Amino acid sequence: MRTQPLTKTITHFGLFLFAFSLPISHVPAQFAIGIALLGWLGEGLVNKKWNIRWHPVLGALVVYLSWNLISSALSERPAHSLGAVIDNEWPFLIMVMLYWTVDDEALLQRVVYVFLLASTAAVLYALWQVVGGMELYRGTPLDPMGWGFYRAVGFYGFYLTFAALAMTVFFFASSFSVEFRKWPTVLLAGLSFLAVLGTFARSMWLSFVAAIPLFAFTRGRKAGIVVTIVLLVVIVGGILSVPALRYRAESIVEPGQNETRLNLWKTALKIAEHNPILGVGEDNWDLVFERYRVEGFYDSTVHPHNDYLTVLVSSGAPGFLAFLTMWVLSMVTGLKAANKTQRPIIRAVALGATFSLLGLMIGGMFQNYYGTFINCLGWWFVIGLLLAADKLRSPRSAVENTIIATKSPTCLPTCPPE
Repeated sequence: MRTQPLTKTITHFGLFLFAFSLPISHVPAQFAIGIALLGWLGEGLVNKKWNIRWHPVLGALVVYLSWNLISSALSERPAHSLGAVIDNEWPFLIMVMLYWTVDDEALLQRVVYVFLLASTAAVLYALWQVVGGMELYRGTPLDPMGWGFYRAVGFYGFYLTFAALAMTVFFFASSFSVEFRKWPTVLLAGLSFLAVLGTFARSMWLSFVAAIPLFAFTRGRKAGIVVTIVLLVVIVGGILSVPALRYRAESIVEPGQNETRLNLWKTALKIAEHNPILGVGEDNWDLVFERYRVEGFYDSTVHPHNDYLTVLVSSGAPGFLAFLTMWVLSMVTGLKAANKTQRPIIRAVALGATFSLLGLMIGGMFQNYYGTFINCLGWWFVIGLLLAADKLRSPRSAVENTIIATKSPTCLPTCPPE
């Protein structure tokens, strides 16, 4: 029986630890990235070859990070801004580790299942919080939403970060349910849907309204129409029967309850207008806010409440375009992988990751998701799974795009015997 090298075992342990920890705590998840990276480095040193793969998404990432570093280095407080870039952006390493080291479908499936298993505990805990009203881990009461309901935060302690997780769980559980029709994932999809509702996070509600019908249409026109109708019935029924949901839904279109967000967006656009190329540098919003502040009411000024405007302000139009390009390329890659494979695992992971990304992108129009560290870990985790699925969809393409540093470069390690 062939045994797996220790270095590869270390890498896989890091990936599993990350997948298990992410729904519960970001602290072990960060250590997990380091463990996976350590295993990857060890394998390269031992075997004298480096498993490095290129992808257009990585190219857009390099442009985005490079321009962000330039913008920060030329900003008013370069040391602070450069430190913020490193602190905020390094979670992309989990994507790289997944893309470079997940080399078979079984491993990909196990990583996702570990993530869904840990997420089940987080979702169940959140649903209890909706009626229990307490965050037991921290011993703090939750925000009352009226009529006996409370805002769920899961293990994260903040409703928006948990809402992004629950949305991701929903799309992965749904995609696996469609492909394999197993009751645990069907049940988890339903529970995670309720958990998102229980966060009362309007940005994720809007993500669901837009992304769920599109997800259903990937299964055909009939499925898309049926799911859209069912979703509308659920939305209307929930709004009419649950006053807490109705009040929160009405606030989406009520200008008075969105005045702060609108003023922040106007201020962000004003900053971008005066700093169109380099922006003001990462994490310098607080430094320049008062100079460009639009008159009006603000109950919070910590960030623009919009991921795209945050990037536009920080790194100007070039950084913003690179940022957007990363996600567009990822979406195209995920849909292509799902449409051009007959393997259920690849299709399930590709669709789950693609629509999780779409949900994050829609939510990012109204909130700071990418800019929140835990969400950023989850965001890059999703992209890593997506790229790994695409790589495994076409093994030949994966081999051709592999760059191997070896003492004997005449043939890739995967070359067939002569």
